[in-house]
Amino acid sequence: MPPAEVLKEWDENTAKIARIYHAHEAHVSELEVLLERLGLHGCILKGTGLSHLHPVPERRMCGDIDLWVAGKRDDIIKAFEDAGIPIYDIIYQESKAGIFLDTEVEIHFHPSKMYNPFSNARLQRFFEKNSPIREDTTITYPDAKFNAVFCMAHMFRHYLEGGIGMRQMLDYYYVLRALDPADREPVMKTLKQLGMKRFTASVMTCVQYNFGLEDEYLLCPPDKKLGGKLVNDIFNMGNFGVMDKRNYSYDGETKWATFLRKNRRVFSNLRYYPREVIWSPFARVSQYVWRKVKGYL
Repeated sequence: MPPAEVLKEWDENTAKIARIYHAHEAHVSELEVLLERLGLHGCILKGTGLSHLHPVPERRMCGDIDLWVAGKRDDIIKAFEDAGIPIYDIIYQESKAGIFLDTEVEIHFHPSKMYNPFSNARLQRFFEKNSPIREDTTITYPDAKFNAVFCMAHMFRHYLEGGIGMRQMLDYYYVLRALDPADREPVMKTLKQLGMKRFTASVMTCVQYNFGLEDEYLLCPPDKKLGGKLVNDIFNMGNFGVMDKRNYSYDGETKWATFLRKNRRVFSNLRYYPREVIWSPFARVSQYVWRKVKGYL
């Protein structure tokens, strides 16, 4: 057994995680009432939704609440602002909303995005076609097929931009176990079309090596070389790359320096994922121009 002081710390952390989980569940109920009042419909993405796949949901550490809302971006923003709810940090796929004092809420206009405009168009078509949002229910949760594509795209972007943690891999482990066998081939076909075949193979290595996922649940054969790199990167960089010095800004860093630093970080994976990486600077510039024109900066 671990030392008593270690067990005590684990017990305290477990209780803290459970409190946060129950607070998030209460907030989801409040969001449901809010959306109904605003005449909107949505679904819960990522952490709060994926926790329901875990054997003990309240032990899955949650961060913020991600709410994908159906409709046009401008209409959604106006609906929240008319209700007296501040919307800020608006970017292509999401914005922050000042709804709760103790929990950050991100309002998604799109579940995720990709740098490559052609891949991004395919991804958005997949989201529209497989959207779990329904007119007869205010808030829903995505099914495993949707999550198998959405979570992979989300991890891929964060891996290129800064880094991901083992928590995202454990989530994907449970997504794969929940996925209908009949959906594995269609999901893998979609991931290939989105240019994520190699990244998917590396994720298969990670979930099998770290969590012992059986072969029958894999989407494709693991890529041990890329998978080994992914596992090392996760342990060396930390969740969202908090331990990766390439992500650190410095006092007085200019916007141009930030632009170069972030692109250097993405381009470190050029040899592995060129189809996505090469579009990074163009995507960042177009995002900046779009935000400037819309008055979001």
